[in-house]
Amino acid sequence: MIILLFLNAFTSLISIISSILVLFYPQWMSKSQEVTIGERFFTQMYAARAVPFGLIVAIVPFITNIDNTVVKIVLSTAMTIQIIDVIIGFKRKELPMIIGPSIAATIHGLTAWYI
Repeated sequence: MIILLFLNAFTSLISIISSILVLFYPQWMSKSQEVTIGERFFTQMYAARAVPFGLIVAIVPFITNIDNTVVKIVLSTAMTIQIIDVIIGFKRKELPMIIGPSIAATIHGLTAWYI
């Protein structure tokens, strides 16, 4: 069980880092040659949500005095977000956007199941 908690935190950390990186390199997400103001805005909005939620997903399972139902809701929400990212990855035909979120969704789901 403890391994799942650390894997969950690690996958959340990867999501946080990637959302921060696209703030500086928005073309990684959009694949544009020239980044527009709209793309910069989108990456800022993405990071504004991904960083705090990623921190919550990473930390909440380690807090022992929180009701497990709350932890399961947080992890299930994270799993759902990652599944949506996989769907977007399929639509864009981007293998990294399919593999990474698939692994993260599996880890979030397993952690929610076994917590």
